[in-house]
Amino acid sequence: MNITLSPQDYATAFHLLAKTARHHENIGQWVERNLLSRMPERPSLLDVGAGPGTVAQRLAPHFGSLTLLEPNRNQLSAFEHPGARLFHTDLAGYQSSEQYDLVLCSHVLYHVPLADWGRFVDQLLARVRPGGYCLIVLGAARGQSYELHRDFTQTVISSEQLHAVLKGKQLSYEVAETLNGFSATSFEEMYTLCRFFVFEDCYTPEQLAALSEDEKRALDARIREHAERYREPDGVYRLTQDEDLILIPKP
Repeated sequence: MNITLSPQDYATAFHLLAKTARHHENIGQWVERNLLSRMPERPSLLDVGAGPGTVAQRLAPHFGSLTLLEPNRNQLSAFEHPGARLFHTDLAGYQSSEQYDLVLCSHVLYHVPLADWGRFVDQLLARVRPGGYCLIVLGAARGQSYELHRDFTQTVISSEQLHAVLKGKQLSYEVAETLNGFSATSFEEMYTLCRFFVFEDCYTPEQLAALSEDEKRALDARIREHAERYREPDGVYRLTQDEDLILIPKP
């Protein structure tokens, strides 16, 4: 039984994530309501791990300068905004001493080893101007998406680990709870998205390769059960994801 994701599976998952997620709107509204009044007029923004740039695009009308870091060249291929600076690199490879009023890091820490989170936070804060802010967005340890992951692994990466890191570093911060979500018009699309989350976030390639045929079939059945669970009365499949916006001020 095939236990890997095909290029088409990845394309379907990325399409659903890009087209149906509402986290960019959640972040935009929260910044408008709670943060802009604390920053100078036409502030500067650094988006670390910008992906396709949807969050930066949403925030762009409020900022005087935009700088986006994204190592995957395909992600930013369609991004356009006058004056925006795009760098195909990660934070460690960004060779600049410039600091910014807001440094945004949305859903990036999953790709950083947990043991390095403290150092990564230091690197983010080093890019923040005195009096500015660092905003980190992560999935929370609650809700549908979290429960999906917990059904397949006990080591779910969430905002809980970041809280522990920040408390250990004795950094002050505030948390805003938001609700993101993804939708699909067919079972096959939601099934593909669930497979993407499970295979990418809950197993290593070596663990998947070591599964017996019976274990593969059992795993597939559990994923199908989750996907069917997200069908709503209107026939649309919806998977919600609770997220925390964690704001760290720099004195």
